[in-house]
Amino acid sequence: VAQEVASLGRKGYVIPGGGSNAIGGLGYVACVQEMQQQWLDMGLALDAVVVGSGSSGTHGGMVAGFFGNSIKIPLIGIGVSRDPADQEPLVHKEAQAVADLLGIGKVPREAVKSVGGYWQPKYSVPNARMVEAVQMLARTEGILLDPVYTGKIMAGLIGLARKGHFKPSAKVLFMHTGGLPSLHVYEDVVLGRTVVAD
Repeated sequence: VAQEVASLGRKGYVIPGGGSNAIGGLGYVACVQEMQQQWLDMGLALDAVVVGSGSSGTHGGMVAGFFGNSIKIPLIGIGVSRDPADQEPLVHKEAQAVADLLGIGKVPREAVKSVGGYWQPKYSVPNARMVEAVQMLARTEGILLDPVYTGKIMAGLIGLARKGHFKPSAKVLFMHTGGLPSLHVYEDVVLGRTVVAD
């Protein structure tokens, strides 16, 4: 489509998967600034923020936002398609691209933290921990998660909590980025009519 538009003498803007580029990441810098203002207004002190880490736009944009706004709260990305060794370099590259666009300096490599092991067997394929997380949040909080992305991220958050990564009194913010339409595609899995392995 971009080539067709170019042949007409126009310039199309190609949006990459997940909107993951420096311009897309700016949206999450603005998101971080809005959240920071809300935390200040509410007098809220958080111990951690948990976010999804896939194509790296959300995670990378938030890393740049935390860095640029001097937010020292741990930002933990839960991988939905890769484990940390493969994911973290992509997130750092994205965060640096956003930082370069803003002119805010070099993002330290240690600013990128991610957790793996909750996305398998592969991206968008359900697993038992995701099913548990989707069911738990729906039943206990009335919050709907999707099987592809937010369900696996919440499975990671639950897994970290069960392993004692957070103190029982910790205030942890879960960044819910949507995805509701895909919930209906996996209805049999989420409702337990189809069993999935873990």
